[in-house]
Amino acid sequence: MKKSGKVLVYVLCFTLILGIAGCGKTEQQGQDKPDAGEQPNEEKKVWVVGTSPDYPPFEFVDEQGNFAGFDMDLIQEVGKRLGVEVKIEPLEFESLIASLKQGKIDAIIACMSPDEERLKEADFTKPYYKTKHGILAKPDGKAEIKELSDVLKYEFGVQTGTTMATWAKGQIDAGAVNESQVKYYTDANAGALDVKQGRLAAFVVDLPVAYEKAKELELEVALETVLEKDEDPGIVLQKGSTEMLEKLNKIIDEMMADGTIEELENKWFKQ
Repeated sequence: MKKSGKVLVYVLCFTLILGIAGCGKTEQQGQDKPDAGEQPNEEKKVWVVGTSPDYPPFEFVDEQGNFAGFDMDLIQEVGKRLGVEVKIEPLEFESLIASLKQGKIDAIIACMSPDEERLKEADFTKPYYKTKHGILAKPDGKAEIKELSDVLKYEFGVQTGTTMATWAKGQIDAGAVNESQVKYYTDANAGALDVKQGRLAAFVVDLPVAYEKAKELELEVALETVLEKDEDPGIVLQKGSTEMLEKLNKIIDEMMADGTIEELENKWFKQ
């Protein structure tokens, strides 16, 4: 991920010099900067989209060093229908919205769902995927998880900045679980690995990711569930990107209707 990130930073910095796309450097005084969330105009042919590529099968870096996964295929198709080239910028999940607000990226796709705090900071398209969650556990471990509340009896992990982390904090605030029982990870892979190594009883994650990690690490999905008050993911834009939001919502509708999204789900999520 770090190598891929460096290459992309060099590319994006070069494109900034040409006035095509931003890479996060300070712009010159007096130079007008277009709204990063709006439809790229004729001068702007590159659409820089941030993601956190540690979340297979939604987004990850494959053996050839390419960005791959459901979200990656989906956003490339969206770019084609917009008539722009999509450039992926790898970032930590928690830094994505800040980078969007700063104009370092034009949009986000990272299986990110809207919540009250995020909606204050950014705009979300309509959902492109129906969320379900999985409880990842070790087959020969001591944890017995038959329903969601069983997770609260053990030490469990979530990825920082996610709706799963928000759910966990809600359980802490309600007194349903001790704060010391919840472990936070910036990388979902690290959380799954700690389950494998017996340092965690369970890891709460989006269902396709749970199955992917279970297959990779010889773990099991102990439970399929939906977290309370969770929302479905959308593409994320700068606040006030009304025109672009309408365009993307129309494209998502088209991709739902013509079977494109179903094809991508079959490709990436079928176990």
